[in-house]
Amino acid sequence: MKTSQTPQIYVGTYAKYNQCSIFGEWIDLEIYDTKDSFFEYCKELHCDEDDAEFMFQDYENIPEKLISECSVSDKLFDYIEAIKDMEDETIEALGLFIGDKDINKDTDFEELMQEFSDEYQGYYDGSEGTEVEFAYKYIEEQGILNEIPEHLQYYFDYKAYANDLFINDFVEHGGHVFRR
Repeated sequence: MKTSQTPQIYVGTYAKYNQCSIFGEWIDLEIYDTKDSFFEYCKELHCDEDDAEFMFQDYENIPEKLISECSVSDKLFDYIEAIKDMEDETIEALGLFIGDKDINKDTDFEELMQEFSDEYQGYYDGSEGTEVEFAYKYIEEQGILNEIPEHLQYYFDYKAYANDLFINDFVEHGGHVFRR
């Protein structure tokens, strides 16, 4: 169940900031379907300026590649749509994944989400460490030890195997595992 990952932006203007005011508002982006509808609200919020230059002074739960102080990516609302039904851990992983990608106006967000789905292996926070915990699951799922008699399986070195897995095939970021 999704809980605390609502994307929000604090929107002020450069003119107000230059007049030593940070007047603005935290805006919950999930209520907007498009960048245009979001900007329409920003214009209403700052209707006291003729041609307001919006300043995105702070943000929460938005990958850095999708926002800067002076702009929001065209792909931000694709991202917001994609995370609507995700768990917090998966949203966090998607943010890490996007952080490693080149995002521009030509990026096909559906292809990016398919790539994420193919590469993301899950979140592991076990006491033995992320890589070893992942190795246990991977070995079980792949049936790697099925041919070895049970009394000999105890001699298998999961830590060494985990090291091998993460040299070439997988990478870990903050407990999240991705296929390379």
